[in-house]
Amino acid sequence: MKVLQINAVYGYKSTGIIVKDIESLLNNNGHTAYVAYQTAVNPLDNSYKIGNVPDYKFHAVYSRVFGKQAYASKLATKGLIRYIMSISPDIVHFHNLHSNYINLNMLCDYLAKSKIPVVITMHDCWCFTGKCTHYAAVKCDKWQSTCGNCPQNKNEQASLFFDCTNKVLKDKTEHLNKLHKLTLVGCSEWISNEAKKSLIKNADIHVVYNGVDTSIFTPHKNNFKEKYNLKKDFTILGFANKWCLDINKDAAEKIIQHNKDADIVIVGCTKEQEKLFEIYENLTCIGYVNDRQELADIYALSDVFINLTHADTLPTVNMESICCGTPVITYNCCGSPELVDSDSGYVVKENDVDSLLLRIKQIKEKPLLFDVKEKQKRFDKNTCYNKYLDIYNSIHK
Repeated sequence: MKVLQINAVYGYKSTGIIVKDIESLLNNNGHTAYVAYQTAVNPLDNSYKIGNVPDYKFHAVYSRVFGKQAYASKLATKGLIRYIMSISPDIVHFHNLHSNYINLNMLCDYLAKSKIPVVITMHDCWCFTGKCTHYAAVKCDKWQSTCGNCPQNKNEQASLFFDCTNKVLKDKTEHLNKLHKLTLVGCSEWISNEAKKSLIKNADIHVVYNGVDTSIFTPHKNNFKEKYNLKKDFTILGFANKWCLDINKDAAEKIIQHNKDADIVIVGCTKEQEKLFEIYENLTCIGYVNDRQELADIYALSDVFINLTHADTLPTVNMESICCGTPVITYNCCGSPELVDSDSGYVVKENDVDSLLLRIKQIKEKPLLFDVKEKQKRFDKNTCYNKYLDIYNSIHK
C-alpha cells in the first residue's frame, strides 16, 4: 500500500512530527510512505517540496486581500498533481493545507476524478468552515449552514478588504464532498462530533488522538530546578501562548498573586511577553523550547500544569504533562477536557478563576497520584497511530 501525506511542515512542530511518525509506522509495516510538504527538516527520499517562497508570499497577500486561503498556488498545485500521478498512491492523507501553499479546489478536482481515497486529519476546524481554524472562543456556529459576516474576519487569517467566507464554505464543502471514499479523522471526540454537524456529508468519521513519545515524556529526575534556580516546594507550569492572551489576563494575575509560595514557570515567552511578568519575583520566563527532552524535563519537575485554553482541538501539552506524571487543570473547552481523568487533574468552567485557584490549592495540600503507565498506554504514539493503519486498510480493499 502506498500512502501520500500532505502537510505544511515535515519533521518539526506538532503536525510535522505526527506526519513523520505515521511515515515511520507505514514503512515499518511493509508499506510505502510518501510526503509532500511546504517546509521540512531532514526530509527522506520519498518526499516532494510544494512550491517556493515567492509563491508562498504571493498566496499570503492574495489571502489577506481577498480572504480566500487555498485559492492561489495554481502552478505549485499542478506540480504536486504531476508528482501524485508519478507515484500513483493508493491513499492521499491531508493534514494542514492552510499555510498559503496549495490550491484546494484544484487538488480535490484531480483526486475526485482519479478516484483516489482521501483521509483528512482534522488538527483544527478549517476543513469545514469558511476560513477559521477555531470558532469556539467567539461562539460561532454559522459554518453549520452558511458563513458570512465572519466575527473573526479581521483577526484569524485576517482579510483586509473582503469577507468571502460564504463562498469559501460553499466551494470547500462542494469539492470535499466529491472526493472518493472520504474519511475524516478527528484528533478528539469533540472535533469529530463537530464535523458531524458540518456540510461535509459523504465522509466516514473516526477519532485518533495525536500520540506522544512516552520514551521522552515520562517521569524522570533532572536538573531543571537547579538550572533556573527554583527553590520553592511547589512549581506551577503554564505556556505563554495561553497565559498571555487578553482574555486570560485576570486569571494569570490571580494565579500568580495567590501562589507567592510557589515557583511559576511560563514557557514559550517572547521578549515582549517577558516584560508582562517581570514585576513578579516568583515567576520565571523561558523562551520557546524546541527540544522535546528539555520540555519533558520541565513537565516532570512541575507539580501542576495550568492550561488556560479557550479553543483547542486536542492539546498535546495535556498528554505530555500527564505522561510525565504531572496533573493538569484546564477549562472545559473543546477537546481539552477529554484528556483529563478525575485522578489526573481537574476540569473547571471556562473563566472560572475561583475554581482554578481552589483546584491549585487542593493539589498543593494533597497531590494527585495516578498510574502514569496506564495513562501512557492511552496516549502513546504507537498505540494511537496504529489506528491509522486500520483506517488505511479498511479503505484499501
